[in-house]
Amino acid sequence: MNYRVKPPGHVAVPLFLFGALSIALGVVAEMVGVFRVPNQMLREAWQSGGLVVQVEMGLPGIVGFLITILASFGLVGGILNTPGTGRRVVLGATALFLSLSLILAFAVWGIFWKPFGLILAVGWAAFSSVIYASRHLMPCEQVDVEEAGNVIHLGGERGEEKTSNRANGKS
Repeated sequence: MNYRVKPPGHVAVPLFLFGALSIALGVVAEMVGVFRVPNQMLREAWQSGGLVVQVEMGLPGIVGFLITILASFGLVGGILNTPGTGRRVVLGATALFLSLSLILAFAVWGIFWKPFGLILAVGWAAFSSVIYASRHLMPCEQVDVEEAGNVIHLGGERGEEKTSNRANGKS
């Protein structure tokens, strides 16, 4: 069997790199127009269903940018500080689900939310941080075991306990 020791992982630098890269990916994709057709199709579907669209929000607008910043940096920070790959994947899937639910939350107010840039940013943030955290020994996974000072050690053949005069009055 091949046993390979994982290198120690860090939180601050990957948090900045993965968060900034995912935001840039979502913003640039929306600015270039990669999601123009899916956004238009979604908007037409909402309008054909009877939704009156008064305002359009999403990336690269200021509200979409702020929500994407919070979602990306929050997700990367959460994943890098969560032990276990399964938990990290659930955290990423939950963030993607919540990003999709913004469509319905904004629809209540008559706002069309362009979701695809945010979904790309959150998906990339989840993917890159889960891969990094699974390949490194993160600080949240390191276990430091210290011997507690208030533990009574059992000794002797019959398990007689060693006592002190401070705890139970015996000497």
